[in-house]
Amino acid sequence: MNISKQVHTAGRLIVAATDENIASVLNRALAAFLGDRFKSMPASIVDADRIQSSVFASVIYRSDAGIVAGEPPAVPTDGTAAIIDAFAELTLDGFRESYARIAEAKALKKTPVEEGQTRTSVTLGIIMTGRSSVPLEAIMDELALLNAKTSGALWPDMIVVADTMVINYAVQFPGESLNGDFLPPTENAMQNGAPAFYVLTVMRPTADYAFNKMLAFLCAHLGIFMPSATLPEWNAILKGVTKHAVTHSGYQYNRKGEIAPVPREFYNDRYLPPRPLLIEGPKGEVLSTIEYLPWQDGGAILLQGKLPLEGILVFLGKKGIEHGRVIRRPHAQISYVLPIGEADFRDMLLRFQRQSNMKVRQDTGHFVVQKIADEGTGTPFIARIMLGIMTLRNSVYADEPGRKKFDRLYESVRSSLFNARTSLQDIVATWDEHTRKIASGEIAQIRGGNLHIAESIDMELRRDVESFLNAASRTMKTGLQLLAKYMGLDFGFLFQKPAAFDKGIAALDMTDPALAAYLRDTRAWAEPLMLLRNDLEHAIWTLPRVTYAPTDGGASAAQPQIGGKTVTQFVTDSFDRLCCLVEELIVHGLQQQMPAGITITEVPHHKRRAEAPERFGITLSTGGLPPWRIAYHGSRFEET
Repeated sequence: MNISKQVHTAGRLIVAATDENIASVLNRALAAFLGDRFKSMPASIVDADRIQSSVFASVIYRSDAGIVAGEPPAVPTDGTAAIIDAFAELTLDGFRESYARIAEAKALKKTPVEEGQTRTSVTLGIIMTGRSSVPLEAIMDELALLNAKTSGALWPDMIVVADTMVINYAVQFPGESLNGDFLPPTENAMQNGAPAFYVLTVMRPTADYAFNKMLAFLCAHLGIFMPSATLPEWNAILKGVTKHAVTHSGYQYNRKGEIAPVPREFYNDRYLPPRPLLIEGPKGEVLSTIEYLPWQDGGAILLQGKLPLEGILVFLGKKGIEHGRVIRRPHAQISYVLPIGEADFRDMLLRFQRQSNMKVRQDTGHFVVQKIADEGTGTPFIARIMLGIMTLRNSVYADEPGRKKFDRLYESVRSSLFNARTSLQDIVATWDEHTRKIASGEIAQIRGGNLHIAESIDMELRRDVESFLNAASRTMKTGLQLLAKYMGLDFGFLFQKPAAFDKGIAALDMTDPALAAYLRDTRAWAEPLMLLRNDLEHAIWTLPRVTYAPTDGGASAAQPQIGGKTVTQFVTDSFDRLCCLVEELIVHGLQQQMPAGITITEVPHHKRRAEAPERFGITLSTGGLPPWRIAYHGSRFEET
C-alpha cells in the first residue's frame, strides 16, 4: 500500500473518533509517519518563563525535548513544532474557544533561530475535528472576524474537518493563479521587508482525504523546523487529494511585516489595473514591461522580460537600495513592498530613461472601459446577469480557450437580453408620457361632443413591441440555446410542437428530472411568447391600437391588450420570466460542470452585498451551505 493510501486509512479512523478517544486515535496515526526525530502526545506547552498553555490533544515535539513531568506532561516551547487542538465535532462556540487556545499557545516565548540558519522555530497551529455541525462558510466568516482582531503570528494555520474539508492559507503572486500552501513565516522573516504576494484563505473539498492534506502540510513544516529529520515526502502523501479550492478572504503584508486584509477596492471584481509600460532598447525592441502595484502602505513593482528589476530599482535612490529585494517568478520579477506611491514610480522611470540608452513608453494597446448602462453592480440585474454569472464561470472554465468560448456565446445572450430590456423601458416610458399628456389635457380635448387626440403612439408601441419580441426570441432560441449546448444542456425541444416537446422532455426526465420539471413550467409562458413573435413575423398579428374614451372634463386612454394583459404588463412579465430563465438555466449548466466537491449555493437576501447583490455563490458539495437546485418559481426576478 502506498503512503497516500496508508494515510487515508488512518484518517478514516479519525472521522469516526469521539471526544473520549480522538487524542489517542490521532497520536497513533501520527506516530506511524513522523519517524524517530519527532513524537506526539496529549500535553500542554510551557515557555522559559514557566507560562503554560492549555492542554492539546496532540503536541508534536522533537524527540530530544526535555519533557516536564505531570499529568498531562508539558513540552518546552523550544522543542515544540506543532500543536493540534482536536475534538469530535465542530461548533461555532467550540471553534472560537479553539482559536483562542491556539493563539495563547503561539504567543508563548521561544528562543529565536540564530541568524544564518535555514530553519524555523514557529509553532504550527492546527484545529482538527471529525465533523462539523455548522456550515463551513460560517467557520470561514468567523475565522475572518477573529483574524481581524488577532496578530497574524497567532492565527491557526489550518482547520481540518476530517470527513469533509480543510481550511488553510494559500499564496498567490500578482498576475498568477493560486500557488502553494502558505506556511507560517519564521519569527523575523519580515524584518527586512515584506514580499509582495497575497495570502488567501481557501477551503478545499478534500472529503475523507483531509488527514492526507493535514499530514502533508505538517511534514512540510517539520522539514523546515528540523531539516535533518527523515520524513515522508509531502507530495506523495497528497496523491488523490483534490487541488480545487474555494477562496474567501484575501490578505497581504505591509511594510511593517504585519498581515492585513486586502482593501476591498483592489479585489478583482473592483480593480482594473492600468496597462504595463514598455521598456525598449536602442533599436526600439521591447526588452521588458513594467507596472506599479498599489499595496497596503506603499507599492510594489512587477517586471516581465529580460531586464533585471534590481538594476531599475536603484533609480528610486535610497528607497530602492534599502528596500530593493526581488522575488523571481517563472515569468516575472516582483519587488518587495516599497515605501513609494505611483508618482515615485513615474519619477524612477524618468531617471532611468535619462540615464540609460533605453526608452519607456505607454503601450499603444488599451482596454476599452465603456459605459453600458446608467447603473452598476448595485442593482440586482447587473450584479446577477453580468458579474454573478461571470464569477461562477471562472470556477468551471479555468483554461483560457474554454473561458473565451463561453464569453463569446454569453455575449450573444446578454446583448439580446439588454435589447429586450431597452425595448421594455421604451414601451413603459412612451405609455407613461402619453397618459400624462392625456390627463393634463395637453393632447386631449372635447370639441363639439367629439374627443380629439392630438398625438398617436400606435406606431411607436408597435415598433417597440416588435423589437421586444425579436430580442426575447433571440435570447432564448438562439443565444441561450447555443450556450446551453456548450455547457452540455440541450433544450431545443422547448420551442417545438407538442409531440416533439413531449418526446424531448421524457428523455430529459431520465437524465435530469429537475431541469425537465423546470422546462415543463417554462413552456407555459415561453411557447405563447414564441408563437406571438412568429405570428408577428408572418403578418398574422399586429398590436391593437390605443383606445380612448371621454371622462368628466377630460379623456382616458386604454392600453392595447396582449393575451389578456395590457401591453406594459405583458412585456414586464415576459422580461421578468426571461431574466429568470437566463440566470437559472446558465447557473444550472455551470453547476453540472463544477469541479468535484464544489457546487453552487443560493445566497440569502440578507447576506447579499449591497454593492453587488449576487444571488449565487460557490460552496462545498458536502458540509457547505445547501446546494441550489433548479426549480421553477413564480417570484419576480428581483425577489428571488
